[in-house]
Amino acid sequence: MGLYEEFEVRKSNCERIDINELTPEVLRILFIEEEKTDNMIANLFDVKPTKITYLRRKNGITIRNSIIDDLINNIPEEVQEKAKHELLSKDNLTKIAKAITHFAFRNGPIEDMHADREKNITEEDMKKLNKFMVNRLAYIVNLIKQEKWFELNFLIESTDRFFGHQWDDAEIDDGGMEDLMKNNLKQYRN
Repeated sequence: MGLYEEFEVRKSNCERIDINELTPEVLRILFIEEEKTDNMIANLFDVKPTKITYLRRKNGITIRNSIIDDLINNIPEEVQEKAKHELLSKDNLTKIAKAITHFAFRNGPIEDMHADREKNITEEDMKKLNKFMVNRLAYIVNLIKQEKWFELNFLIESTDRFFGHQWDDAEIDDGGMEDLMKNNLKQYRN
């Protein structure tokens, strides 16, 4: 039994279903996965279909966004391989290291610290930090490109043993890249 049918059973038992139960995730399941129309969903919650349409659009729950999500999450193997080959070509090492440095370091809290003159992080300090990060990341990317997994594992294990193992666990933060990619795909499709 799907979510829609569960709501129907509750409604047939004279239970009034509160619109607050219609979270973005529930709405996504009903509209995208179970393919229920705005009118069908509105009838469950005793609201006008325009209310459902508004909530869907407000939360980005559209067929178009669903197609883009599927495209991003189901990229064909040959496209993945082509991207891997392009990414790991020899002349990309500097570009990759710089991009990761910006993504993981420069475009984060250090930029605010650098902009605050009271923090005493000078332009020269930033250049030194950026160069250090780019060079170290280039080494790591090069290990990956050359598939030197033993060396990469040794670097990670030995570093973790002495530094950082007491830090908080990592939390995946795409820095808005998924949204950026979706927006670029939308523009491409137009």
